[in-house]
Amino acid sequence: MSTLIAAVASLVLFVTPPAQVKIPTSLDLETIRALPVQHDGRTMPLDTLARDVVESVTGDALYEGHDPVAVLLAWTWDATAWMQQPLIAINNPQLRAEMQLPPEEMGYSYATLTSHRPLHALIDGLQDRPSGKKLDPLESKVSDICGKLITLQRVFRGRAITPIPDPQDAGGAWRPISAPRSAESETPDAVQQAWMSLAAAFKADDGPAFVTASGQLLAALRDLPAAARPTAGRIDAELRYNELQPFRAAWITMVAGVAFAVLALLLRLGPRGTDFAWAGLANTLAVVGMVVGFAILTYGLWLRWQIAGRIPAANMFESLLFLSWGAGAFGIVSLIALRDRFVPLTASAMGAVALILADCLPLDHYVRPIQPVLLDTIWMSIHVPIIMVSYAVLAVAVLIAHGQLVVMAVAP
Repeated sequence: MSTLIAAVASLVLFVTPPAQVKIPTSLDLETIRALPVQHDGRTMPLDTLARDVVESVTGDALYEGHDPVAVLLAWTWDATAWMQQPLIAINNPQLRAEMQLPPEEMGYSYATLTSHRPLHALIDGLQDRPSGKKLDPLESKVSDICGKLITLQRVFRGRAITPIPDPQDAGGAWRPISAPRSAESETPDAVQQAWMSLAAAFKADDGPAFVTASGQLLAALRDLPAAARPTAGRIDAELRYNELQPFRAAWITMVAGVAFAVLALLLRLGPRGTDFAWAGLANTLAVVGMVVGFAILTYGLWLRWQIAGRIPAANMFESLLFLSWGAGAFGIVSLIALRDRFVPLTASAMGAVALILADCLPLDHYVRPIQPVLLDTIWMSIHVPIIMVSYAVLAVAVLIAHGQLVVMAVAP
């Protein structure tokens, strides 16, 4: 580990004093956003890579409100200046004290951390700890910071964006675009020239030239031999998934439906003379919110299935999605079969809560590859969805029972 940190710190020795950084805001990124790259064991559009990298380093995919693709390209092509920017947040006071960092600061730069000896000592301590022992909270934070530094190192060295496919092995590693006149450069001239033109247009904030260079780069890469490429349909599906953020839209719609259902209940329990037409309208809107939210959730699951090439049931994030889907399906079926408003209200509320937890908790929401052995058995595609849907039905039943007890106690 100390060798790794020494290699990382070696880049900082030649860093100039802090320079002003700029992220262009007038460029059309739609063409380059669809650039197929390889990352984390699968192929994806550049848009997904950028979101993953920027969020893993800064904690927010929309760093300071900027498009993640623009941020990643800025880090790649202006590494010297960005090494000096406070991209990494360290919010833990104990960790700052342990690292002998200024207690009043919370954001630190790559250059500061890679040249900070107390951090080196803490990272070396991770290597010396007994194998198999669980990390304590402080060690976990140190490990997280080390991962951020390694990610930034790959970006600053131009190794994070890998758009050149392996020409012979479908499972082979894709390569980044090598620097010009490099002794080990294997990048074709057309790709290299388009990449350099793209970088020049980006730095100059030249919109027309950037669009032209983006098209030239994608065309040059398409002409290269490749053992395997992602289909245009899958790239489009992932871009649509990233843009729509269907699960956030689903829980917002479900919450609106729950609010209308509560409003309808209050209107019906109001004093005599209350306009029951308004209660009926609110009740209708509640049903519409539940059904539309369930439809958006289903569409999001379908998109995620297309992107991953497997049923989305591999981690806690995806399990919460199926928990919400099961609650929504149970609510719709009960609405049709029982004609009872309380059951779909409860199911919609629980589905919204599950999606809110998935969206707001620090869970990994990106599509990750799973062990190939799990793809070879049908049980992977059966047992997780069935278990989560059954949990959803059981949870809805429990909530309905408690709700019924409250109603009987308040209004017997």
